[in-house]
Amino acid sequence: MKNMVMVIIALFICSCSSTPPVGEPFSVDIRSSRLEAGSIEAYLDKLFSSRDVKKTTFTVYYYPAEDVVCLRFKVNFYTCSQFWNRAGRDAFVGAFERYQEEYEQQKLIRDNRKIMNIYGMTQGFFTWRLTTITTEAQGQPLIKLGYQFKGDGVFFTTTQMKSLYQDPLLRSRNQTSPVTKIYYSRSQAENLIALFKQEYLQSLVLQNRTGGSNNSDVDRYW
Repeated sequence: MKNMVMVIIALFICSCSSTPPVGEPFSVDIRSSRLEAGSIEAYLDKLFSSRDVKKTTFTVYYYPAEDVVCLRFKVNFYTCSQFWNRAGRDAFVGAFERYQEEYEQQKLIRDNRKIMNIYGMTQGFFTWRLTTITTEAQGQPLIKLGYQFKGDGVFFTTTQMKSLYQDPLLRSRNQTSPVTKIYYSRSQAENLIALFKQEYLQSLVLQNRTGGSNNSDVDRYW
């Protein structure tokens, strides 16, 4: 019995140590200067449907002073901005590389309950607002990296968890952001990774000082 307990403890420690570390919380001055980096396509859940997804265009910006990349999009009537710092971008790239390997080797698990964060989590920063005259709420949600099956297709996914915005003046204006999942086909994820590359981002800065075809087909799985 004692040996069994020791084995369980050892397995628990190993599982914890294999989980990628979550980056430190960060914030972004959304008033700082930004450069348009391009646009990508990906999928979001359809409103009032957990089965269907809709193709969405994301405008991508780079904030040089903050060294963050912003994905700006609309979901459920809200205008949203999801920010990725360098640690988050590296985590995205590393997770997608693992996904690619498992996809090619046909090792993906067909259990959506277990794979939402199979590649770990990273720290994000998020803003959302309903109209231009309403408060722009801000939060620091965790983003889970994994994949999900939808019908005959499979997607690489980022699942942004809830975050709480506490209004400094009125408690009645406190808000909680919804869980937001973004679905990427492999080609869509590669398009975003191209915009994540530090060499490309630095080239935008250089161009600014001196003076972007997406393929979004759903990936089938065997």
